[in-house]
Amino acid sequence: MSYPIPSDEKERLEALYELELLDTPSEPVFDRITRLAAKLLNVPGVTVTLIDAKRQWFKSRVGLDIQETPRDVAFCAYPVAESAPLVVEDACLDSRFAQNPFVTKPGGIRFYAGLPLKTTRGLVLGTLCTIDTKPRKLSKDDFSALQDLADIVTEEIQLRERLIREQKEKEASQKALAKLHRSLEQQIEQRTHEFKLVIETAYDAYVSVDANDCVLDWNLAATTMFGWSREQALGKPISQLMLPDGLPCEAENVPVTYHACRRDGSLLPVEIRFKSLTFHGRQWRSLFIHDISERHQLERLRDQQAREDVLTKLANRRALDERLPDAMARARRLQKPLAVLFMDLDGFKKVNDSHGHAVGDELLREIAKRLIASARETDFVSRWAGDEFVLILEGVEPESVKPLAQKLIGKIEQPLVIGETTLEVSTSIGVAMYMPGAPETAQELIKRADVAMYEAKRAGKAQVRIA
Repeated sequence: MSYPIPSDEKERLEALYELELLDTPSEPVFDRITRLAAKLLNVPGVTVTLIDAKRQWFKSRVGLDIQETPRDVAFCAYPVAESAPLVVEDACLDSRFAQNPFVTKPGGIRFYAGLPLKTTRGLVLGTLCTIDTKPRKLSKDDFSALQDLADIVTEEIQLRERLIREQKEKEASQKALAKLHRSLEQQIEQRTHEFKLVIETAYDAYVSVDANDCVLDWNLAATTMFGWSREQALGKPISQLMLPDGLPCEAENVPVTYHACRRDGSLLPVEIRFKSLTFHGRQWRSLFIHDISERHQLERLRDQQAREDVLTKLANRRALDERLPDAMARARRLQKPLAVLFMDLDGFKKVNDSHGHAVGDELLREIAKRLIASARETDFVSRWAGDEFVLILEGVEPESVKPLAQKLIGKIEQPLVIGETTLEVSTSIGVAMYMPGAPETAQELIKRADVAMYEAKRAGKAQVRIA
């Protein structure tokens, strides 16, 4: 079988290989997307697919027991080549795929929807795709949800692009600075003018200090970075200008991350390295300081995304797994109990079935807002999965927990109006108390609350049950 090849195939493959995603272990950031897509669209198969030169390889997959296939049988080769979404409602009726072995085999592919995943330069590396073993139509809401998820995968890929680009720029800068150091040691007097010119136009701050750490030289980037002019900085100790604790000695061997102080008192994350020099009995040190605030921002963004539920902006299950053991430790230290509330919405599936996933998503966002509004500042609210939420209430007495849970049920039961549609759901709540000193793990505590929640459902829903 043949397959279409994009006109920018060479550049596309170079970008794919630079990311170093092929043949790597699974990652939660991608696996969450495929699981969520499978649940939202109610399809048996979802993949994050990367199109290599001769194969398609699945970075994440749900419902497939294979890691890769030849490219000539890949549905995903078409949206990659066309740089546009592809929806096939019945593969048996499509001449491109009717004879595909993955279609003709028993229980083969009938439905396919694939959305391109693009780099910052618009090169298509692969797709987020869904498959089904029966023909189906993709509703406008389903397509919108799939596009949102594809956008999240694309943002992750582009974030990695920027981090790789920054790392390359950093390595190139370090190599240039190392070369400059060697040149200075060999012919510092002969090339003073050239050195000054390079330093003054450098992106990184350059500061030269004497044996007492008083400033001998200060370039334009240092002025921009810290707010002191060259005239103001000359002769001053660096402890008064930017490094209150002095120069970190370890920065002579490896770059050191540090928080420098600007003239206005604000802190700036920087990476510092220096070289000690001796010439004609005179000692000084050359400091090179790189502003890493953008890198810190990208890292914080990645860390936030890893612990935040995409739909509701609540803490996700990973964040809960980190928070609960800490809360239990505080309970033991302060000798105060805590409560875990496991909540599952009653009637949510009916909302999805009757009004579509977009309305269901809006309902989940509203529930999240109501939970946040009802929680105390010290409480922790998270989305466990689907229409399940988990709350951690610290420092509560056992007798006050049930009234609080009943109040939450009342909040959830308040009708929600979306356009001309009025939605009504309730919630069943299971409560597990943790008493200081109890020999129980965080997982066991969650399990008890989960079991109690199912008891509440069996009791008629919109109920509270204490484990």
